[in-house]
Amino acid sequence: MSEDVVTIQRTKLSLINASRSMALMLDKLRSIDATEMGNIRNIVKNIDVESDGIENEKALELIQEIRDVDVFNFDQEVVELIKNIESSQATLDNYISAFKRLV
Repeated sequence: MSEDVVTIQRTKLSLINASRSMALMLDKLRSIDATEMGNIRNIVKNIDVESDGIENEKALELIQEIRDVDVFNFDQEVVELIKNIESSQATLDNYISAFKRLV
């Protein structure tokens, strides 16, 4: 019986460690998301500013094509990953609570 309690405690601690690791992953992803997306927004602003000084029609067409295809809209994948990790972490927290009730 006591061996069972020890095994359950170790499993619970492993789940808690996994939850903490997920929290760390979320912090890193949010940091990357905010920093990198800020950088991308600045690049897009610079392209807009630069395009005001461009007279070459072909270059202006290419810039417009870039805007139309929304080349710089790739943050959704990071947002989805963050949501998935948060959901997994919530589920994991439920299991941790269940293990706590066992001992």
